[in-house]
Amino acid sequence: MKKIKQFWAELDEMTTISKRELFLGITACALAGIVFGVFFGPKKRVMIASNNGNGCACGDSEEKEEESSK
Repeated sequence: MKKIKQFWAELDEMTTISKRELFLGITACALAGIVFGVFFGPKKRVMIASNNGNGCACGDSEEKEEESSK
């Protein structure tokens, strides 16, 4: 508990940091926020191209259509 109080008292001191340190600190916080949001954000199912048949070279869909029309 003494270490925590000592650390808390040290936070009141004025310090200066370089612009590089400030930039790196802000960048680290932003990247940590992105990672946190990816892992703990609401899960959504995203389907790209929605399987609408574009680029289907196998011909399976044509065979299914012929079978269903018979």
